[in-house]
Amino acid sequence: MNELTFKLYSPLTAELLSDENEIWLGNAPIELQGYEMTDYAGSIAAQIAEEGTNIEQYMDAEDNPYLAAHVKSIRLSVEERDGELCGCATVIVDEDLTERGWNDLQDYITGQYSDGWGEGFEQRDIQVKDGILNVHFWQEDHFAFTVEQVVNEPQLEPGAVNTPQQTKPSPSTKKYEITDTAHPVYPELHRIRALRQVREDVPAGELGGFVQSEANLSQGNDDAWLYDDSISRHEANVCGGAQLHGRTVAQDLALVSGSSTMYGNAIACDSAIVTGGCIRNDALVCGNARVRENPATHIAPVVTGQSMVMGDLSGSVVVFDRGFTLPGQTVDNPTRHMISINERGAAIVHDCTLDPGRDSKSRNTPER
Repeated sequence: MNELTFKLYSPLTAELLSDENEIWLGNAPIELQGYEMTDYAGSIAAQIAEEGTNIEQYMDAEDNPYLAAHVKSIRLSVEERDGELCGCATVIVDEDLTERGWNDLQDYITGQYSDGWGEGFEQRDIQVKDGILNVHFWQEDHFAFTVEQVVNEPQLEPGAVNTPQQTKPSPSTKKYEITDTAHPVYPELHRIRALRQVREDVPAGELGGFVQSEANLSQGNDDAWLYDDSISRHEANVCGGAQLHGRTVAQDLALVSGSSTMYGNAIACDSAIVTGGCIRNDALVCGNARVRENPATHIAPVVTGQSMVMGDLSGSVVVFDRGFTLPGQTVDNPTRHMISINERGAAIVHDCTLDPGRDSKSRNTPER
């Protein structure tokens, strides 16, 4: 009987206890998504090899004799796809594996990620150049597999990192296509069209914004999208659950991901990383800026008006009017009180339930 090989990709997350945390985060670990973990692929792969790459050995033939008979191998690794580091389970199965058997196989791998192999792996301290990394193969929210069949799968040495050239993507897994409609000002950019339901308001066939190549917007199993006439170009990448609306732009080496949203004429450029929050109006996030959710409060910043962010923002922070943060400057708010920043300085709003647009003369707070 012939055997078939598939790869099941799934999201990775991690916590990084940085060597610099005691200076600017009070020893709180930094939460990372897959698109922030690509530099650590080799270290993670080495730890996987040490932990044991094959998990079919944990399959109970008495509890599930069908899977045990039809699944030949399940090998775990990590692989970079669309600029994001993903978990990868390479499975070899008999060609007559039924649909029910396939569903049981995915349930088995999910169980190993959440309670079995993965539960032990996430407790391993992986030493990387920036500190100590703890990696999660399973997440409580938005966990799903993206499946691709492998053609002529080469054997990897233990601890090796898979490369995209080893797989043949299935066209049905693509999120969008690039149309022939060029941007009226930048002819190298072309409008996109959804190939499947991406979000509730983005059905199959819906037109989106403009990209220069598929590297600018993830093709994976996420719901990142470019709306209206928004642009992602150069080597910028929009992924995760990020949304660009209006005439917003991600360019240069910028990364816009996670739950980030951009509206109006906002721009993310240079090497900026935006993994959470809202960038809107004519705001500019540039340089080596980082805008992210605070891991303790799960609140992300708002950058609006004609403000400019060149430093690091985290938590309940609003930069508005002509406010700015300088390169190397960090504003990390671990509380639910709001820090507001404009060209006149910074202020703390102790009761964030108040309408910040009221009593603006006595409170240095922005209008929303």
